Amino acid sequence: MNFIEELAQEALKDGYLQQLIYKLETSNFLKLFDSNDIKRVTDKEFLDVLRFADILSRSDSQEARNISLKIIGLLYEDEIFRNDKSFKLFAASVLMKLGNFPSLNIIGGVEQIDDEEVVREKIVKEVMQEAPNGHKIFTDAQYQIFEKLKDSNNYSFSGPTSFGKSFVMESFIEHIIKTRNSSDNIAILVPTRALINQVVLDLKDKFSDRYEVVSHPKVPLLHKITEKKFIFVFTAERLVSYYADSDNPAINYLFVDEAHKLLSDDSRTPLLYHTLYQAARKGVNLYFASPNIPNSGVFLDLFNRNSEDSLATNESPVIQNRYFIDCIEQKCRMLTDYGEDREIAKSFGENTDERMRNMILQLSGASQSIIYCNTVNYTIELARGFSTTIDNVNSVRINQLIDLIKESVHEQYFLIDCLKKGVAFHYGGIPQRIRERIEKLFRDGEIKFLFCTSTLLEGVNLPAKNIFILSSKKGLSRMSAVDFWNLAGRAGRLTKDLGGNIFCCRVLNKKGYWGSDNELKLLENKNIERLEPMIMQKNNRNLYKNIDNRLNNRSYENSNLSDDKKKSIEAYGNILFYQSIVGGESVLLSKFLDKNRDAGRETLRKVSANNKVSASILAQSPNIKFDIQNEVLNQNLKKLPKDVDYDGCLEILNMLMEYYHWESEESGGKKPLIPLTSGKNILRYYALLMSEWINSKPLNLIISKALKYHEDNFISVQTDSIIGGRRFEVFNSGNRGHINAVINQLMGDLENNIRFKIKGYVRNYMLLLEEQGVVSEDNWADYLEYGSTNKLVIEIQNAGFPRNLATFLKEHHADCFTMTMEDNEIVSFDDEKLRNEVDSISFPEEYEELSEILAWE
Repeated sequence: MNFIEELAQEALKDGYLQQLIYKLETSNFLKLFDSNDIKRVTDKEFLDVLRFADILSRSDSQEARNISLKIIGLLYEDEIFRNDKSFKLFAASVLMKLGNFPSLNIIGGVEQIDDEEVVREKIVKEVMQEAPNGHKIFTDAQYQIFEKLKDSNNYSFSGPTSFGKSFVMESFIEHIIKTRNSSDNIAILVPTRALINQVVLDLKDKFSDRYEVVSHPKVPLLHKITEKKFIFVFTAERLVSYYADSDNPAINYLFVDEAHKLLSDDSRTPLLYHTLYQAARKGVNLYFASPNIPNSGVFLDLFNRNSEDSLATNESPVIQNRYFIDCIEQKCRMLTDYGEDREIAKSFGENTDERMRNMILQLSGASQSIIYCNTVNYTIELARGFSTTIDNVNSVRINQLIDLIKESVHEQYFLIDCLKKGVAFHYGGIPQRIRERIEKLFRDGEIKFLFCTSTLLEGVNLPAKNIFILSSKKGLSRMSAVDFWNLAGRAGRLTKDLGGNIFCCRVLNKKGYWGSDNELKLLENKNIERLEPMIMQKNNRNLYKNIDNRLNNRSYENSNLSDDKKKSIEAYGNILFYQSIVGGESVLLSKFLDKNRDAGRETLRKVSANNKVSASILAQSPNIKFDIQNEVLNQNLKKLPKDVDYDGCLEILNMLMEYYHWESEESGGKKPLIPLTSGKNILRYYALLMSEWINSKPLNLIISKALKYHEDNFISVQTDSIIGGRRFEVFNSGNRGHINAVINQLMGDLENNIRFKIKGYVRNYMLLLEEQGVVSEDNWADYLEYGSTNKLVIEIQNAGFPRNLATFLKEHHADCFTMTMEDNEIVSFDDEKLRNEVDSISFPEEYEELSEILAWE
């Protein structure tokens, strides 16, 4: 240990340093909450704490470097210190030593600082730590991981939410492309379909001159004939479909963003595991990025890769201050690692709307804020309530978005009311083009307050100065520490802030809304424990016994298992059986045999003897019980209908209901396909959505049809209210709440039920039909995926355009595409002709979207 390191380690133990940090934290806390009892550090203490920061910044210790940044961030919050020359000199030196180049401009850069050491450090790091694209400089921690990635065939790393993991991954992709002369195909796995478009646009901006960026499992002929290699952006489901076609190009490198989803205990985790297992079997180089996981190598262990090729860092480029606000007990508390937590009395109002308004406005100041709520209905209700208490904003871009919502969704949609006030709500069911506009307006500062659900945990990059967390739940379940810090870690915008504020707020007097000490442990404890996927845990709640029970059609060991847990066990059972057929190493298979020994082998032998479904079909349908697939295959199956209308859709749904036993298999869980309250009657509603969707009808017309269906059939709608609780009322077209309830339900049904669950069953049925020698003339699965039966509309989507633009281009500019006579595949696209012909006056929204996708200047 050198002298500087010894000095830094001594400083970390110094009680005086802890007193100084505590004093800075307390001063900022009291100022933030309008207390008159503010005591700033003295001039001597100011210089002393700067010297501490300087010493600590020279250390290799992550703890020392984080504290160094914390000192600079805390001082910067005070305008008196922020403008001090000594502060600017020390802050520039500290940020330079940390390699925190993005934050240098916040303090005014280093150009005006006459210090030889700082200038020399800047020159060295700008040369050594320049990212491959030549436009940005790595922080020290980012550079360390980047160098490790370059030396590894498989790698896993984790870091704070604000660390810049996507930037590191994209830089490594750039390195691969340059060093291997664009000779490899690369895939990026994202957790949800909602993220695909933005990732695609970012990658096109960086790599379209050398690579084709593709987001659908079918590689379009238009891209194949360019002879470029590919960057694929897939969800787990799409990667499974991609691997189902043996003619598709091999993927050489696979990057898994938000890899901590493999640690989740929900019904979609098995599909993600299954997808990556298939990639691992094909020898793909795997790279994982995740937030806050201390044992990031666990993802490599899961796929029999060397877990030593991993790194977990907690070095963050921004600092975060932690506060608990109890509006019920009227007190506020500062959480700290450097002394006793500080608490003051503070009232923000007597009712929910008043508390929300006063709390958010006062603590946000001039900065943007994200307000987290755990359910969609609460998010919308609280956003509306807050919006009614503030003034309108004057924004041309927001007004354009409002017009788009009126035209493409519905004029009574509650989001319109919020946007008029510079407020928005954000959740997964909002139409993609609307959601992306909201995100862009928030990034650009036009929207100041964003109310959201856990969609921000799915990889959406939307940081803010302030994060207000109103619930300790994710949906209806308790939030995990990983998810909490992934959300809270968005406090503080790199390049705009040195720090951010995390406010856990007890605004609602309800269970799960910060009402207990146990909930507060999420905020109090910043250290996340080592985590493992369910299939690797020693205490996995009889997972392997239950899988064996499932394969033998016996009762589960745990009589109180939820329907979603049962679904997860069933999926792992399907995947396990598939793995036993195809052979090779597998953590799931080896642990199952280890736990069940000879009985496990006998179970697999017995099940295999009765199986008639091919491995390729099982690989594509891990969420459908393999014994039900065998049962379906053993019947004389009906052909799919030729008419792609309402009657044809209803006929298919009735067939699937009968063949796959939906009334028992799909009636449980948090979001059942066939709710017990509706039963088979809901198929008529799904048939309506399906027929409108696959016939390229725009969303606003589908919504109009759904509203009329609810009115004509006296359908009950569910409304959740903070005060009134959950209620079911017969739809009333004059009730805006009912209209919005139908809209929200419809958008969720399109995404989760039509395009995921039902499409999965349709695809499986078509594959089983093919096993019987019947090839369907109409690809109903594709119709459901693309929302069209028109070949050109589907082809245009494959070429990278969203559904709404594909329909627009087919109707107005089909002559810009040349198609083959035999297969009706696009072989050329005249970008310049389209650019000259699109009427930007008559179609401003379409023109703007096309400009972004095609990079028109």
